[in-house]
Amino acid sequence: MERRVVAQAPAHLLGSVDNALRLLQTLRDTGAVSITDAAADQQVSPSTAHRLLSMLVYRGFAVQDESRIYHPGPGIVANVEAQSAHRSLLQILRPHLDSLSETTGETCNLLVRVGTTTRFLASAEGSDRLRIGSRAGEILPARLTSGGQVLLADLSPQVLAGLYTSNAARTSGEFLDAEAFARFRRQLDHIRKVGSALNRERTERGVSALGMPVRGPEGPMVAAISVSVPSPRDEALGSERIRSALSSACQAGAADLAGG
Repeated sequence: MERRVVAQAPAHLLGSVDNALRLLQTLRDTGAVSITDAAADQQVSPSTAHRLLSMLVYRGFAVQDESRIYHPGPGIVANVEAQSAHRSLLQILRPHLDSLSETTGETCNLLVRVGTTTRFLASAEGSDRLRIGSRAGEILPARLTSGGQVLLADLSPQVLAGLYTSNAARTSGEFLDAEAFARFRRQLDHIRKVGSALNRERTERGVSALGMPVRGPEGPMVAAISVSVPSPRDEALGSERIRSALSSACQAGAADLAGG
């Protein structure tokens, strides 16, 4: 029987896509790559290698340390069991996300925390003409997103220290010195008290968001839901209408999770 040649190149090979995929393989197999090494391996200019690696960082497939070396990001080392749990969360919480978007007219997002990052599992785009687009699939620093902050606020000081003051934090680029970490702890204490977090253009210019947590059946937070609006009208995030609708969506989602 004739065997199919798996590694045959397609007739219309997309060079930039092929280069990005080869970089992914290098990160996966070696654990680290510099711009110089990437340029030599791909036979491209350093500026092109930098653009490719920057896109991998943007999509969560790479992280850069303080010595400008790139390492595998959460998009490569995603845990299969966690992904299954995320699919279950999405299945249960998606109706509440859609309902919240319909109620508020704004774009709403479902987020989970993975280490020091937040992953946008889904977005429901709002009906307003000047709305924020979908963030589904994006991976951003948890300490900057509204949903990530409410999830971090649920962690113990010891776990937070491990995430942001350890050698691993230095490698991932998330290290906070003693002063910055103390300031961050105070910020999380406030978020824990009020039960929500506000992001005003910390992750993207022109975008503001309000996030609240969804608790699992055992009590700890398992996800967050956020409402995103264009910054010129971010005062809407402080309105009782949006805050009440967001809180109700999170509570209804938690009730459904508790019900299985």
